[in-house]
Amino acid sequence: MHWITSTLLLYVVGVASQNTTCNRCEDAAHGFASLNGGTTGGKGGRTVLANSWQELKTYAASNGSLIIRVNGLINSGERGYEIPIANDKTIIGIGKSSGLIGGGFAIKGTKNIILRNLQVSDTRIPEDWPGKSEDWDGIQVDNGTNIWIDHMEVCFNPLFYYSTSRLTSSSSHA
Repeated sequence: MHWITSTLLLYVVGVASQNTTCNRCEDAAHGFASLNGGTTGGKGGRTVLANSWQELKTYAASNGSLIIRVNGLINSGERGYEIPIANDKTIIGIGKSSGLIGGGFAIKGTKNIILRNLQVSDTRIPEDWPGKSEDWDGIQVDNGTNIWIDHMEVCFNPLFYYSTSRLTSSSSHA
């Protein structure tokens, strides 16, 4: 009986610690991201919690609408790797210290993406000041549509590269 009670308690604590609600995930995009029907990201889809690089990478590439809550600072499994983001995703950090270290995000030909409340750092190689030997961007957007980048902190000189339409970058800084 004690074994069943202990197992049940661990399960309940584990489920409770994966807070999958999101108070700021329903905020409406503004600026250019509000055009063309607006940018809703993963609204209407499941809310999941990414605790590791592999989870973040898998969720970001998945089909369908999804709100991905990033729990803490996650080290990139591959230096400079830009995680591809599929259509209809919201990736939002939990608290003040959530994000990606040593890698970035790639929005290439996709639409309806929201990145919020995240840190992206250490994507630049110090010996490669102009960033020409390796093209590692903190956030790269090529031919994306309806993109909202909000409350992002970009540290240690990663690059932003935008070639897109209907993008709003708000309350973000390097």
